[in-house]
Amino acid sequence: MANLKQKVELYDPHPGFAGAAVPLPKSMKEFADELNGQQMTLEEALEKLSPVAEDLGGAVQIVGKMKYIGFTYFESSGRQHYFRLLRYK
Repeated sequence: MANLKQKVELYDPHPGFAGAAVPLPKSMKEFADELNGQQMTLEEALEKLSPVAEDLGGAVQIVGKMKYIGFTYFESSGRQHYFRLLRYK
């Protein structure tokens, strides 16, 4: 399990499409790009990303073993999509 108080650098945001069945929603892509290169705790990153994810009907979570922040959301049809949003180091 990742330490949420750990200060990290966010990098390598999802390119927005790259093999996904649907593109990453534009508002989430733009926000992930803004966070690229910033340093903060994982807790702060989740606090910043969560409102954007929730507005899209989704959620973000830390995937500690792989060191990335994931984003999942559901379309109105119920179809679920998952993205590796940002890596951290």
